[in-house]
Amino acid sequence: MKRRRVLNSRSSTDGFTLIEILVVVIITGILFAIAAPNWVAFVNQQRVSAARTQVSQAIRNAQSKASRTKVAQAIVFENRIGQSLRYAIVPISDTNAPVVDRTKIKTWENIGDASALRLSVAQGDFASPPPLIFNIYGSVITTNLPTAALDQPLYTVTIGTTRSANPRRCVRVTTLLGATEEASDSACPPNRTS
Repeated sequence: MKRRRVLNSRSSTDGFTLIEILVVVIITGILFAIAAPNWVAFVNQQRVSAARTQVSQAIRNAQSKASRTKVAQAIVFENRIGQSLRYAIVPISDTNAPVVDRTKIKTWENIGDASALRLSVAQGDFASPPPLIFNIYGSVITTNLPTAALDQPLYTVTIGTTRSANPRRCVRVTTLLGATEEASDSACPPNRTS
């Protein structure tokens, strides 16, 4: 019986005091406040990098499809405010006067996984950038693109977040043969909003 009383009296003093619990909660809150901005920046960087990889792959797919099918292909990008970015690869019948009717495209693919991304093409309008067109050999057709200086890429797609200037990632088509390169932050043109 004495043993039972000892156990009962011991269990009534076990546990944490209110002050100990408050200290743990406050320390956890401070650690979370320090880590949260870094975590958000990391997540944004990963989203933008994944979208850049997707754009780069889409450009390579359009080029490959053009040379494989022997039909000129255009890759069309579209910004939709408040919605996901998207692209489509469509055949072009007349490469001398290439026209892409965006309203007739049914094969749109979303870029990235969030509406917090923004895309701009350095060579064109923000809302409807000019398409990047590959001929039947997989080379870039430049008739629909503004004339670029010799040291400038033919076509540059910049992807960033809607909330800040960085992180910025871009894919540049640098030669008439369609060679691409990827760049980051200051090596990319600013992401336009209009």
